[in-house]
Amino acid sequence: MPRPTVAAPDGDGRTPHGGHSVRRGWVLSRTRLAERALLVGVLLVATVARFWGLQYGLPYSYYPDESSVVGETLRMATTGDLRPTQFLWPTLWLYIVALSLKVAALGLGPLGEVGPLGPPVLDNMSFVYSVARTVTAAAGVLTVLGVYAVTTRWLTLLRVTGASLFALSAAGFLALSPVHIQHSHVTSTDVPMTAFLILCAWLSLCVFGHGSTRWYLAAGLALGAASAVKYPSALFSVTIVVAHLARSGATWRRPMSIIVSFFDRRLWLAGIVANVAFFIGSPYIIVDWARFQKDFLPQADRVINNGSSGGIGLSGPYASVLYAPMVVGWGLDLPAALLSLIGLVAGIGLIACHARRAQGLAWAGAVLVVFPLLLVAFSWSWQLRFARYMLPLIPFACVLAGLGLATFCRFVTVVLHQPKARPLVGTGVALLAMVWQADGVMRYDTLLTRTDTRTIAANWMDANLPSGEQVMVEWYGPPYGNVRQMGFDLSDRPLDRYMWRGPRFVVVSSFSYDRWLLNADRAPRRVAFYNALDAQGTLLYTITPRPRLAYDPVQEGWDGWHDIPLDADARPGPLLRLYELPR
Repeated sequence: MPRPTVAAPDGDGRTPHGGHSVRRGWVLSRTRLAERALLVGVLLVATVARFWGLQYGLPYSYYPDESSVVGETLRMATTGDLRPTQFLWPTLWLYIVALSLKVAALGLGPLGEVGPLGPPVLDNMSFVYSVARTVTAAAGVLTVLGVYAVTTRWLTLLRVTGASLFALSAAGFLALSPVHIQHSHVTSTDVPMTAFLILCAWLSLCVFGHGSTRWYLAAGLALGAASAVKYPSALFSVTIVVAHLARSGATWRRPMSIIVSFFDRRLWLAGIVANVAFFIGSPYIIVDWARFQKDFLPQADRVINNGSSGGIGLSGPYASVLYAPMVVGWGLDLPAALLSLIGLVAGIGLIACHARRAQGLAWAGAVLVVFPLLLVAFSWSWQLRFARYMLPLIPFACVLAGLGLATFCRFVTVVLHQPKARPLVGTGVALLAMVWQADGVMRYDTLLTRTDTRTIAANWMDANLPSGEQVMVEWYGPPYGNVRQMGFDLSDRPLDRYMWRGPRFVVVSSFSYDRWLLNADRAPRRVAFYNALDAQGTLLYTITPRPRLAYDPVQEGWDGWHDIPLDADARPGPLLRLYELPR
């Protein structure tokens, strides 16, 4: 909302022209103050949702990518060597986390043992993980603020009345977004990427609205930084291009105008800045180009062509089509996801309706609609489908939910012939959607404060197994001190192969074996292994989580969190079984 301009009043409180600008100015100022207070409230909710349960599992990490990211950043912080050991991710966020570790260790050092995160030293893994997760969670909160700014500017460009109200709702939807909160609790590159992308979206709207070179440069810088956090962010370049086409006056009725606009130096400068920023954030890609190709190309091929050998992620005959809707449905929860769908339809409809008569409105709609559509279309080619791969979609789905809420409110108030009720209807619908989100988030965050079954099992093994005894463990097993990590290979061999040789203790995890037992026809050899283990091994110890889930809620959550109990018996983790093999 623009800042009101108030003329100097005369003695009766009116302006020299007899108007009521002073009174109107006070009303506008109070409205702005209320909006800012509500925004602060939304940010507080986002902060609590992301920091509650942040120390889950410590000093262990039960999120596979997190242990890799933190291990890399810890090595950089302790040795000063910024050369990465692998290129599964770019390095900008690794550098930021490594710097945060150094700063936190120095800043909290004088507190010693009484520090809020324990001894502030880099060999204390609880401290290391806590600092790394704190930086990630802070990036998640900043993304919520960015969604508010982007939605306000976008809806204003679309001439939506009460844009700030619907922008607050969009920010609230992200503040309580299950998938965004989930990945704000672990150290990975996914949430920081969304922060940079939403910044780039705001700057792209500035390109559309103003067109000065500085906004092109800033948008290119944000895009380069996002790409230096996670490679697929480069796809967002299409948003800058669409904003540029809109600003340049290009029109699809004159194709040559579109071609000419691509030779604008401002667009090329944005591209150059984006590339420079990317390579500054990940300089060793150039230095170790051969190793970069060796790491990056197989990973890309795995996602697009090969999928996962362990049945991880969404799969099935219609998985490619259902993937994005399911991520949004769970990632926003159903009510907000439906508003997002309404917003997407409204955005596409706005573009179609104004394509000829009001191309400025059509272009404004296209600036933020094009990236979600392109990302969804691109995801149809993937064979490996984790919810986190679609995390860039979630902030923009919240922006669309803001437009969807505005569309829904307009429809309802027109039908009821009560146009003045629009703010009341919008507030009520948004609050109902957020209350439903909050129910699942509260249950999830509470679950994260409970001790994981893997930690309990590791403590039991330390107390009861012979000292120094090695244990074979498959993926998602306990963090026992002396393990032979077998991954998915454990069940890919007959049990007889382990008899009378190697370690005599074996731990199996439901997060691994459920994927095989639930698809017995597709993995008969693995099913035979687990059946033989039950028949021939001696069950020494078992621990069951509550609730018993078919997936790890720390990594995925396709079924939502509303069934997670709040009682004291709830605990996360897999069902674990410890066997002793016959000798």
